[in-house]
Amino acid sequence: MNLGDVLTHEALTTGSGFAVFATATGSRRLAITLDGGGVQHFERPAAGGPGDWIATDLEGQASGCAFNEPVTPEWGRGLELIATTRTQKD
Repeated sequence: MNLGDVLTHEALTTGSGFAVFATATGSRRLAITLDGGGVQHFERPAAGGPGDWIATDLEGQASGCAFNEPVTPEWGRGLELIATTRTQKD
């Protein structure tokens, strides 16, 4: 499993809420609130799909990290389902 998939796995299994929004460039951005209070962000082009997600910023309570890690289509499907079919819960 690559780092993007590890970050996705953590977000999908411990996430307690999410927000979906468009960026200034039209990309789709998904923010998932993690169990410990941090927020993991994912992004894909507006016309993208499951294989186009990238794990980006991780906001933590005390600090944060910036990532640019691709997510495989297998794990991207979970992000895609949340970002395109679920009602926002945050």
